[in-house]
Amino acid sequence: MRRTSIARLRLPAVLALCLAAAACANFSAVGKYSDQTKKLAAAFAPMMAGSVQSCVDNYTRKKLIASPSFDPAQVEVQAKERCASIAEANGTVAALNDLLSQYADTLAALSDKKLPSYSEDFGSLKGSLAKLTRDDGSTPMLEKAQLDSVIALGDFLARVATQRQQRKHIRELLDHQDAVFVVVDTLKAYADLNYRGYLRDELRSMGPLRLSIERAAKTEPLAANAAKAALLTETRQVEARQASIDQFLKAADRLKTSHAELRRKLDKLDDAELAKQLNDYAKEVAALRKQLRDAF
Repeated sequence: MRRTSIARLRLPAVLALCLAAAACANFSAVGKYSDQTKKLAAAFAPMMAGSVQSCVDNYTRKKLIASPSFDPAQVEVQAKERCASIAEANGTVAALNDLLSQYADTLAALSDKKLPSYSEDFGSLKGSLAKLTRDDGSTPMLEKAQLDSVIALGDFLARVATQRQQRKHIRELLDHQDAVFVVVDTLKAYADLNYRGYLRDELRSMGPLRLSIERAAKTEPLAANAAKAALLTETRQVEARQASIDQFLKAADRLKTSHAELRRKLDKLDDAELAKQLNDYAKEVAALRKQLRDAF
């Protein structure tokens, strides 16, 4: 009888210990959200590289039509100089995307007791973000309050990594929701306004080039046919990249919905609606990655 009594007492004692230390919590939902967010951040990177290449390709096509003596090497140098401002702006956007990726890494680590260490200084990020503009070159991408919230998130990530504190920071990290949403909305704006604008410019420049190829077909049919095939491939690629922007926007919206749901239900991570939200998020991210493979 005594052994039975001891056995009966052990389970409540263990449960009490788990509740006190959160040692028995299943944070797989947090890990799943973090994993998909990491993938989303990785999926954004090709768009930044693609924006510079889109600018270069567009400039090259225009010169191909307008220049009687076309020098590919010289045009390439000119194109890169012309598109340098885009590459410079991309550095700031990349830092913002890295912040989202590091947020996902830290959140995953907190749920898995393996905290990463970041030595990167976020001090210069605020100045860079303040210079970030929309595609018109003058309208700031972020308001002051949005800037401050993003910088607060960066400071928090650095502090958590330094202190090596773990699970108890999950809720506090999720409470940086406003900053996370500012980051995500900025990436969405860049993709939808800036990058899509470059792709539209490309499609417009393909029209005159297509007409030039048609005229050349009368005297140089073989070369014209080869040029037609190449231009068709390029057109389809640009269209696929436009589709990747659409899918990125969908996945980013799912990120926001999933983050809000995870934050609300951190104390009941086995909730069915939360599981559905995370599954839907994973599906959108998977569709985005597939679209990117087709586009790039």
